[in-house]
Amino acid sequence: MASKSNSRVENDEKHPQPLCLTMGKTPRRVKVYLLKGEDWLDNGTGYCIGEIESETNKPYFIVRNEAESDNIILKSYLEGSIQYQRQQETLIVWTDLKGKDLALSFQETEGCADLCEFIIKVQQENYSPEISLYYVIPNNNIVDDDNYSQNGGNDITELITGPINYPEDPATDNLEATLEIINQGSNSQYTRTCISNFVTEKQYLLKLIEVFKKSEESKNLMNLYTLSEIVKTLILYNEAPLIDDFLSSEDKILGLVGILEYCHEYPNFKACHRDFLKDKSKFKIVVDIPVNDDAGKLNMFKKNFHLNFLKDVVLARFLDDQTFNLISSLIYFNQVEIIKFLQDSRNNDNFLEKLFKIYEVDDKIEMKRDGVKMLHQYILIAKSLQSYQSEFFSTLVKSGLFSMIRFALQDTENTIRVLGTELIVVIIESDVSLVSSIDKDEEIDSSDPPANISNDDINIDHDETILESKPLKLNLSDDMTLILILSKLLVEDKNSGLKMQAFEALRILLDSNIARNAASSNSDFDHLKNEFNSLNKPQHDESNASDECADINTNNYFKAFYSQAAPNLFANLIDLAKETSNDEIIRRITGDELLCQNLCDLIIACTKEHDVPISRPFFLENNILLGVAKILAINTKTTLKLSAIRCLRSVILLNDNFYSRYTVSTDILSYFMGFFKSVSDQNNLANSACLDFLEVILKNCDATINHGKRQNFKLYATYLYKNYKEFFQNEINYVTIGTDLIHIVESGFYDNNNTKSASGPDTSFNSEDEYLNRHNASTPIKHDDDNGYKIENKSSNGPSKPNNLFEDIEKDMESNMLGNGEKRLRENDEENEESNFVLQENDNGSSSNNILGPADLEPGRGKKKLSASIRKKFSNAGKEIALRLRSTNTNTNNNNNNNI
Repeated sequence: MASKSNSRVENDEKHPQPLCLTMGKTPRRVKVYLLKGEDWLDNGTGYCIGEIESETNKPYFIVRNEAESDNIILKSYLEGSIQYQRQQETLIVWTDLKGKDLALSFQETEGCADLCEFIIKVQQENYSPEISLYYVIPNNNIVDDDNYSQNGGNDITELITGPINYPEDPATDNLEATLEIINQGSNSQYTRTCISNFVTEKQYLLKLIEVFKKSEESKNLMNLYTLSEIVKTLILYNEAPLIDDFLSSEDKILGLVGILEYCHEYPNFKACHRDFLKDKSKFKIVVDIPVNDDAGKLNMFKKNFHLNFLKDVVLARFLDDQTFNLISSLIYFNQVEIIKFLQDSRNNDNFLEKLFKIYEVDDKIEMKRDGVKMLHQYILIAKSLQSYQSEFFSTLVKSGLFSMIRFALQDTENTIRVLGTELIVVIIESDVSLVSSIDKDEEIDSSDPPANISNDDINIDHDETILESKPLKLNLSDDMTLILILSKLLVEDKNSGLKMQAFEALRILLDSNIARNAASSNSDFDHLKNEFNSLNKPQHDESNASDECADINTNNYFKAFYSQAAPNLFANLIDLAKETSNDEIIRRITGDELLCQNLCDLIIACTKEHDVPISRPFFLENNILLGVAKILAINTKTTLKLSAIRCLRSVILLNDNFYSRYTVSTDILSYFMGFFKSVSDQNNLANSACLDFLEVILKNCDATINHGKRQNFKLYATYLYKNYKEFFQNEINYVTIGTDLIHIVESGFYDNNNTKSASGPDTSFNSEDEYLNRHNASTPIKHDDDNGYKIENKSSNGPSKPNNLFEDIEKDMESNMLGNGEKRLRENDEENEESNFVLQENDNGSSSNNILGPADLEPGRGKKKLSASIRKKFSNAGKEIALRLRSTNTNTNNNNNNNI
């Protein structure tokens, strides 16, 4: 028999005084209806309130006539087992103990809700514990022409309050009745909540576990299956307090999973959840944690494991979406509690400091490995908690995380190296500045300051001066320990998954935007830009002064990479480029093709994103590009050769003068053409990649297509024309690229057809000095005037007028003031080390190139002279620029013909 909460409490002390029932005391306008036959008759309109008789404590509804308050239309007691129904938001319908069908139709929704609250309070306060209130929701999914539901009128009925049948204490002979009551209780939220509270308060799960032990000893399979259904149904109640209670102690956890080992759907099988949880090796204590683990209460760390085990293993087959989301929410809040605890050094007894001190000694290898495994779990947890990960990772780094990572990456066990690599990848993906900044107080950057414009040189107004002060800036760490370790993993480790993780970590650490996370912006140039706001010209990365300011903190960092880590990282390509390369080097290349593919991708990133004066010398002096090209000549997989072609294609698209001369002088294109010849008669991806490579050169040297800088692409096209003209004519006649390339070279690259814009000659100031005009990788093709060559055209009408250094700057300023839009300030210093490299056009239209020697090819050779000269000219001419600005601003119609 089921026990009910329907016993009338006669003790008046348990009844609140009538005045305490505030709901139902406000008169609500209502119509009273009485059902006779099939018709609802209107019995009048009045004001309804809910009251309780002071003598008998009986609750009742009373409706007084709205015209005559002494005239009572209805007085109905809330008694017995009357079922009230709220319908259509404004109706309360019921059948009284005499069998009369009554209905109250309220004028306002608030009035109906107020009287429903009165019913709920009366029932739950035991004035009339047997009454009940249901909320009837019409099912209007499909309605026919007569406004009847085609689903048979099955309205949704939800119990709001009423008597609850609670299960009796479980025994081996009443489990079926218990299951039936619990199943019935799942029909409404109210009954689920009441039964859940009952199960929690009465420690019902422990009683079920006792019956489970008896049934298992007696091998009563029917009882075991019934117990399993009872527990599953309770879990599917989707009540957080109930799930929390089930996981509150070790005994309850073991009993719960033991019951769920049995399932009537698989009578011949039984799970072994308890054996898994009883294995103490699953929990290892690396460092003692001051958490409450007494009296069998489960601490937050074990609770996290058990919740995940319950969700992913024990309940995986039958969890519905709501219960799955509930358990996931419980896991989330428990994980937040864990992360907060680990961050709080006062409450966790400096747990993190104690953990990382283990890695300062040489012994305790197994404990160190367990520490890596443990922290790896919580870092992955923090990764999923976006609001907490940044602060948690910062706390780890400050506490000494990298001592652990250094051990993990150098450990002999492959699993630990993988975990260590994943740790560093997660950290740098979250905030790369955590691993790239010096953990010290801010210090003054020791690099050379950018070009300065002093107060004496520029006076925009007598009362306004540009004050310059060098801010304190946080240097990027030039300690390459981490990068060296990752490079070693990438080069030497045999685990392909670990290689990819190490490569991803390196790519993030070598991102050119790393300075944005580790250093503040330079306020000097922001101030300068505000003083020159009439120009309305943003500072571009291609400006020398801007670059030196924005990237001043990255110089030491990337210089350290190219001097310390890069030689070992690119050692295979360096050795392959040597003339003395032997079979051993080729075996190394073919034996680790994934490494070479990663290196090609890394070259693409470095040449595009890193400062040219820092990256270019390394790649040219060590013949890295030649090593990449030689990959095309050895017997290796096509995928690697395609990576090499992609790398070379990216380099030529940089449109860099030094790279182009190097490419031609070292015959890099000959290796490309050798591979192209081998696949020229094939219809595959390799052939398409080669054709695309040639098309890049063809389009960018065509004056009708590319109106920017074309001289480097002309050099490539001329080289190919001289050496492979016959191949282009005869071997690839299935496409027109070959004949088009021959035609464009023989036609002088259509230079005669390339007319200038009607707006006038191009007066932009373009500099070939990479320190002043660094290319933008996203738009690598610059203006045609920006090149490292001088064009001597014998058919020219006259000698070209030499550029005045500030003539173009004046014109740009005037153009800006007249509203012609933004133009980029560029400089074109014709007197530099590239003046010796001349591409002369002969009378017959062919061209010849004079390649400089290795000393002249040194990319950084002219840095100091050019940068100093430009800075000096800016310094001497600053005042005149400012005065001309003011003059232009005063009278924009004046034509300024003065040279600065």
